Amino acid sequence: MRRNAIVGLFALAAMLTAKQLLIAQSGRDADFDANGIVDFGDFILFAQAFGSNQSNFDLDGSGNVDFPDFILFAQRFGQGMPEEDITVTLPRGIKLEMVWIQPGRFIMGSPTTESKRDDDEGPQHEVTITKGFYLGKYEVTQEQWEAVMNTRPWSTPGVEGDPRKAKFPAFNLSWREVNTFLRRLNEAQESEVFRLPTEAEWEYACRAGTTTAWSFGSDSSRVGSYARYYENSRSATVLENGIIAYGNPEPQETGGVFANPWGLYDMHGNVWEWVQDVYGPYAGEPQTDPTGPDQPTPAELAGYAYPGEFIVVRGGGFLDTVQEVRSAVRMRGRAWRGRAGVRVLMVRR
Repeated sequence: MRRNAIVGLFALAAMLTAKQLLIAQSGRDADFDANGIVDFGDFILFAQAFGSNQSNFDLDGSGNVDFPDFILFAQRFGQGMPEEDITVTLPRGIKLEMVWIQPGRFIMGSPTTESKRDDDEGPQHEVTITKGFYLGKYEVTQEQWEAVMNTRPWSTPGVEGDPRKAKFPAFNLSWREVNTFLRRLNEAQESEVFRLPTEAEWEYACRAGTTTAWSFGSDSSRVGSYARYYENSRSATVLENGIIAYGNPEPQETGGVFANPWGLYDMHGNVWEWVQDVYGPYAGEPQTDPTGPDQPTPAELAGYAYPGEFIVVRGGGFLDTVQEVRSAVRMRGRAWRGRAGVRVLMVRR
């Protein structure tokens, strides 16, 4: 009897249309027992967690383990992990960890009901990502940037960098500097495998199968556990009179907060991240592998000392509010050079 009920539930899940559900990036997030495949053992663990708020089983990020999570679990049932995360070795032996992101479909942008949303976050539209890719597990760090570029854009001229901040994000990066960084990475690989993510690829990876304001759900009280923003990017000192004095906000060490459901850190906050697209309005109809408006021509760029003002940055940063580090937030690079960092994408060879 129980077996028939289970089969019936899986059949119900299979009947739902693709428009009603998001396509998961892989079985990794539903392989609860980590045996390499989503199977009956994972179902037993999921059933035990059903009705709770255990985050490992909350596949849609709603804050509760409920029927929508079961539907997502059913989609993943029988999936293995055909791709493995990889590590790239940079000059000086510095490591760059990359997470495999499976192709899939998601809803890009925010609904009109989302608190503090901006008009440029809509209209919401369905996007299909047809090719998987590797994405940096962390924002590019200061030691990674130095290994490739031998520069410190975040440092005051004439002042040595702080060696304790090797794992902090490289920031204050211009559009030109980022493109030089990518060119040197590709020269070392003797292949054009590194690039910036498109805006759609970035949001797809940030959301990690969720439709909520942040990849962990819509409860703003949880932001401090998953994001670096204004309130938790300041040092605190207790003075002799007991008063707490706060320092200025600044970037924090990468990976210092929880990862999103696909294992990516600091997608919310810390530093804004350059993406590939020119800033422009969204199309309302479904899109497949969108790349945004056409890149400006050299003639169009001739009058601009700072061409990055055309380009989108995503994710929010250490000076921003809780609402400004939501998954859908987007900005033009013109105003954010001092906070901009980068997370690199690597295509599969």
